Amino acid sequence: MPDKDYILARIMLRAAVPLVKVLIEDDPKMREKYRGFNKIVQFEVKGNDDLVTQLKFEDGIPQTTFERDDNPDLAFIFKSAKQLNAFFAGKAAVPKIKGFTKIGILLKVVPLLLGLTLLLPTKLPKDPQKKTLKVKLLFYMLSSGLSQMNKAGYEEFNKFTEKMPDRVIQWSCLPDGPYAYLRIKFGKTKAGRGLYTRRRPFIDMQFNGVDNAIKVLTNQVDLVQAIMDGYLVQEGSPEYGKDLGSFMLTIDSWIKQA
Repeated sequence: MPDKDYILARIMLRAAVPLVKVLIEDDPKMREKYRGFNKIVQFEVKGNDDLVTQLKFEDGIPQTTFERDDNPDLAFIFKSAKQLNAFFAGKAAVPKIKGFTKIGILLKVVPLLLGLTLLLPTKLPKDPQKKTLKVKLLFYMLSSGLSQMNKAGYEEFNKFTEKMPDRVIQWSCLPDGPYAYLRIKFGKTKAGRGLYTRRRPFIDMQFNGVDNAIKVLTNQVDLVQAIMDGYLVQEGSPEYGKDLGSFMLTIDSWIKQA
């Protein structure tokens, strides 16, 4: 089974880094700031072609691919998956930066990396729009992160998905969103954003408002207590819901240990 450093690195590169697009698209000021920006920014683990994420900015909007570009405008090169994980977990882990002298590009990228720190449990914004953005980022990170956990070969999650027929796990922040979902079908997984409307979710984790969602998602309140206190209503199979919660906590613990 792949080690947890590799799996977490895939989650960071394929679930977290692509969220810079949300940071830009959700904020008109950010959209204007990056308008006309056309560069390639790459994050990679040295010598591992499976741990690469390329952000190709087209008029300020980053398109994500998971292939290596031999000549990006700016590249963050990590010596190991462990170092990459520590960096995105907010630890003192400085990668080699190819293109460091291109100050203009670096000054565009740094605010986006700082924006991604909103994912960290220690970041507790007071502004209502920032709170909603934090929940959206966390939902998207969870759905994509669990899908990557499955695709990376994490045995316990593979067992969870392998015999499951076409089912949907939904994360909902009531009353008006955000929403995200994970579709599972006999071992295959696909993350999605927004409300899944084709059928009733197999599990729907309904958070009672943005503030309560943040409390639960940052582990200020554990899942059992959250349900008892009405912060979270878990519709659907309680057994599978318990398993899902444990996998969510696994990702969180890996990040804390990075």
